[in-house]
Amino acid sequence: MYLDLDPQLQNALEQERDVFEWFLQPRGQTHREVKHRLTYEVNLGDLHIFVKRHLGCGWKEVIKEWYRFRKPVVSARNEWEGASILNKAGLRVPKVLGKGERGRYPHAVESFVALEALENCENLEHFKKGWLGFEGTRWVELKQYLVGEIARITRTMHRCGINHRDLYINHFLVNHSIILDWNPGRTLPLYLIDLHRVQKRKEVPARWLQKDLSALLFSALDVGLTSADCVRFLKEYLGADWKKEFWEKKRLWTKIVRRAIRLYNGFHRKPPTLPKLLRTN
Repeated sequence: MYLDLDPQLQNALEQERDVFEWFLQPRGQTHREVKHRLTYEVNLGDLHIFVKRHLGCGWKEVIKEWYRFRKPVVSARNEWEGASILNKAGLRVPKVLGKGERGRYPHAVESFVALEALENCENLEHFKKGWLGFEGTRWVELKQYLVGEIARITRTMHRCGINHRDLYINHFLVNHSIILDWNPGRTLPLYLIDLHRVQKRKEVPARWLQKDLSALLFSALDVGLTSADCVRFLKEYLGADWKKEFWEKKRLWTKIVRRAIRLYNGFHRKPPTLPKLLRTN
């Protein structure tokens, strides 16, 4: 069995006889429960935490993923290892306060990760003109900043050999108070969350780059993207030689756009309104 707790969390649980079992029991407010995974929010003394608990998924789930040539997500280890790598790369992710894992075989692993809650945060799911009162030039400047910052975060993640697998704009969080006071020229910290499905390799394969970037574009098609916004993303994501990089992998970027459009059509049952630059794909 593996168990590692932040000293503050350990002190808060010093009266518990079986700390590992404490985390496996649902407490506080349940936010999500899917198959063998459960996420709950709880206050523990002065700590406000989110716990992601994984129970044994069974051989059926493991074999199904192996059959698809995919590594099954059987443990919360993905989340804490991914958070550690991205944190070291300078990205903002929820702080891991506790983690644990037990079980020898993949179908029966039990695990948890305890994350410090990000207080007073908004996600970017509903970002568009008028969001939080942003209008006119100030909204355009905010959109430009966020496009560049999301591109930077995505580039850093991918260059670390990590792909997210759920890279939608609702998995980017920003502090409510900070964004309301934001003005051009100031830093606006964005946090990347929901790392439980991340994959880690020396280099991200084109297939998984496509999945991440298509999901990101799909989720942003209703925010009022312009061709200039798309170019801004490419410049930040691809770097100084972005034009050369783009044309060398034009086929990949065409697939990214087409997949994003298919996702949008399937989800909204209607075609998206595309900026001019994307209509040529």
